[in-house]
Formats: sequence, C-alpha cells, structure tokens
Amino acid sequence: MLSESKNKIFVELIKNSSKEEIIWMYGYISGILPYFQKNSKEFKKNKDTITLVYGTETGNAKNLAFSIVEKAKKEKIQIRLISLDQYRFIDLKRENYFFIIISTYGTGEPPSSAKSFFNFIFQEKNLRLENMKYGVLALGDRSYSFFCKAGEDLDKRLYEMGADRKIPLYKCDVDFESKSESWFLNFLKIFQIKKLEKNIFKKNGVKKKIHGKILTNILLNDKKRGSNKEIHHIEILMKNNESDKNDYSPGDYIAIIAENSEYEVKKIINIIQNKNILDNSNELKMLFDLLKKKLSIFYLSINMLKKYSILVGKNIPNNKEWNFFDLLKEFPIKNKILLKDLVKMMDPIKPRLYSISSSPKVHHSEIHITVSRNRFKKNGRIRYGFCSNFLSKLKVEDELFFYIHKNHLFKLPESNKDIILIGPGTGIAPFRSFLYEREFIGATGRNWLFFGDQYFYTDFLYQKEIQNWKKNGILHHVSLAFSRDQKDKIYVQNKIWENRKEFFLWIENGAYIYVCGEKNPMSIDVEKTIFRIIKEVGGYSSTEFFIKKMIDNGRYLKDVY
Repeated sequence: MLSESKNKIFVELIKNSSKEEIIWMYGYISGILPYFQKNSKEFKKNKDTITLVYGTETGNAKNLAFSIVEKAKKEKIQIRLISLDQYRFIDLKRENYFFIIISTYGTGEPPSSAKSFFNFIFQEKNLRLENMKYGVLALGDRSYSFFCKAGEDLDKRLYEMGADRKIPLYKCDVDFESKSESWFLNFLKIFQIKKLEKNIFKKNGVKKKIHGKILTNILLNDKKRGSNKEIHHIEILMKNNESDKNDYSPGDYIAIIAENSEYEVKKIINIIQNKNILDNSNELKMLFDLLKKKLSIFYLSINMLKKYSILVGKNIPNNKEWNFFDLLKEFPIKNKILLKDLVKMMDPIKPRLYSISSSPKVHHSEIHITVSRNRFKKNGRIRYGFCSNFLSKLKVEDELFFYIHKNHLFKLPESNKDIILIGPGTGIAPFRSFLYEREFIGATGRNWLFFGDQYFYTDFLYQKEIQNWKKNGILHHVSLAFSRDQKDKIYVQNKIWENRKEFFLWIENGAYIYVCGEKNPMSIDVEKTIFRIIKEVGGYSSTEFFIKKMIDNGRYLKDVY
C-alpha cells in the first residue's frame, strides 16, 4: 500500500503518461520485482539453460519459436520458451544461452510485445552480459525500407553488452522457412558439440575414451617447393578394438583430446614449487599429470580469471589472451593453498572435432584425419592452434585419446544417387571417406568432386588417390581450382560457374550437394554461385524455394567452420 503522498505522485504519473510509457514502466517493474523476492525459484542458475524468446506482431515469430522448440525436443534439447512481454529483466544477466526470434514492425520498430524489453536493454548502460551466448533470427519484409531493423538493433546491442554471438544474424523475408531452417541447423550444431563435451567431462565417466596409437603422420604439402601450408595426414589405430563403441560412418567426427607440452607444464610446475604450494612429491606428480593431460593452460576463460583474481586479491584484466604460466608470473600466489582448490578453478581441456577421412569398411580399426596446423601471428609473436599443433608433432607409436562424435546432418545418400562434393583445402577430408565408402560398396551413383587450394604442385592433397578414382571411374568429374597458379585467382566457385549447365542438370535430376571447409568466405561464395546458377541457368525466379526443397529433402548439406 502506497503512502498518500506517493499515491498522489503515482496517479499523476500514470495520468500524464502515454500507452508506450506505461508499457515500459510495467516491464521495468516486472524486471526489478524479483530483487525483492529472496526465495524466487522461477529461474534457476544453470550453465546449460537455453532460453528462446520471441517478439511478434502477426504471430509468425511465435509460431516459428514453437516449431523450433518441438524440433529441439526431438533432438533431446530442452528449451525455456518465453514471450518478450512476459520476460523478467532480472534473468537477463543470468542467461547462458539466449536466442531471440524478433519481427520488425512499422518504420523499423520492434513489435509492441517487445518494446519494454527494447527500452530496458537500450537504457541500461551498465549492464554487462559476458556470460551470455546468443543468436538472433530476424523476421521482416524486404519491400520495406527498414527490413529486419529490430533484429539488427537487438543483435548489435547484445554484442555491445559483451555477449558472445554464437550464430550470426539471420534476416528472413516473408518466405522465411529456408533461412530459419539454416538458423536452426546452426543452433543444433552448437548443442551437438556441447552435448559431446558434457559427456566427455561428466564425473561418472559413463562415456569411455578410445585409446589410439599413431600409425602414420605425413605432411601432404610440399614445403621444399614453397608451400605456405602445413597439412598433415594422420592415421590412428584404435587400440580398444571394441567395434560396438568405436563404430563410425562417413561424415562423422573424431573428438581429439590434446595434451599440453611437457616444456610448458614444467615451466608452470617450477613456479608453483618455488611458492611452496605442494605438500609432497605425490602432489607434484598428480599436478604434472593434470596439467599435461586434463587442464587447460592456454587461452584461459573469463570465468577462470575471475576465480584466480579472488584467490590473489587483484583485478586481472581480461583484454588479452592469458596462459597459466604468464598469469602465475604476473600475479603470483602469495599464500599457501590446497592443490584441489587450485585445480578446481581451472577449466578442462576441451576436445577438438575433426572430420574423419577414412572409411570403416576399407580401413577397419584405423581412423584417418586431415589436419591443418593453424599458424597465426598475434602481438608480434607466431602462435599455433592448440590441438593442431599437438597433432602435427605426434610420431609413429605415440598414443592419444579421442571419442567418436556422430554427425547425423552430413551423411551419404542411397548408393544409386549422384553426389556433388565441394571441399577445398582440408574440406576434402569427409569426401575422401565418402569416396572410399562408395568405391567399396560399388555405388552406382555418379560422383563429382570440386577441390582447390593454392598451388597444384605443392598443395594438391591426396592427388594420387583422386587421380586413381578418376581413372577407375569412381569420380565421374574432377574440377580443380588452384588459386595462385595464374595471375587471376581461381576458386572452386569459379569452377562451379564454369560448369554451370551440367551442374544444374545434376541437381535438377536429383543430385545431392555437399559443402565442407571454411565458412567464410568459401561456403558463402559457393552458395551465392549455386543461387546464381539456379536463377540464370535454371530460370527459377525463387532460388530460395529451390534450395529449401533441396534442404527439406536432405539434398543440400554443409559442414563448415
């Protein structure tokens, strides 16, 4: 009950406010109310919570949101679904995975059901959302000047507030089915990988690791002739020899659990020993094993840095990539702590996924992978990707651990169907698996491979195998694009366009398209070329409808990164 003076102010405020202002006040009060409810249990903080919210004017966003929730349930993914006019603002900073479907209304405005939410996030200048992973699916009408403006504004604002954009902004026209399906596939991929990681590190250890031994590790590029790349073909023997647990099929991933280098681990151990943290030699050995095989010491997470800052009592800037050695050196531990407390604050080494490039029917208990050693320059220093660097250094007889991760979204069709494989660089990996499999089973469907890299003589991965498949009729066509062998660069999309008439005939007659490799710019440029062929060669005005039909029939499949 308000006092008489406050009641007078309140009534006067409502009386002189517009409808939009009252809606905003309602939303704001809804947002701060939970602060005063000590035992509120409506939102439990959970690192795996997935929230999908929607703002709708005509009902499209709502219907689409319900459809996505139903699809996710079939994949055993649980989603908390809420309309934006019912969303509690207090929950925002506690969201871990936050996805939005939003339409645009009028002159670039959000729908009325979302206005309070928009007002809140645009007026809250100090709210930070570093723990949030998000994605926005925007609905609109391209005939209007402010096409998908509400979605654009929301996507930009969440990014400004520190949230991590896990899915790029998708802007859908009136015919939104195709793009929304692509958005959902991106969504699905996140939680397939998340599910894998959860299984790997759950404490009860239900999922068993596979023990492997290196049979071969060879460099596919010719460095002597000046190749700029370092791509390894690695063959691994599965030592477990348990076919029911190690079973895989073409298109699946291998999840590699890399280890930290002994040199880097010893540097960390030396600092810790000097600080007299460990009680005995057993703890020293235990810490060494944990740092080498289990715990992440590079690219430390913000969460880990926060825990460490509490331990040392100092603010640690998170505007650079920290490794554990530099952290210990710059912010030393002054007081003695328990080993378990030190280990508890650290993140586990996360598995890295690689497409399998072998066929179980041909290579039996072996798994082959194609690994590019990722080399980049940062802050004036040459750096390497953690897992690719680990794999590139493995020698014959070295051992490692991994898991098989099923990829149900990238599978071969029936053996009598034609397939078009577009895989430049390491994108060739799953297609090597496909071709070995189809050769073994005597598939009658035709195979057309588009492959490319920088130079023919130094970067033609699996050259002899591809040439033999062409010679033996396994490959009906091989279209090669080596970008730097001539003055004007030629890429796989150029070769697709060069063969546009036959390319369209193949897909018109039921061929399946597979694209694997770098998402940007390769897969985007390839898709633009395919759209152009459908329009200009096929004479289809609605290219998106054509592609949607292919997607619905499982005939247009991508595995891009």
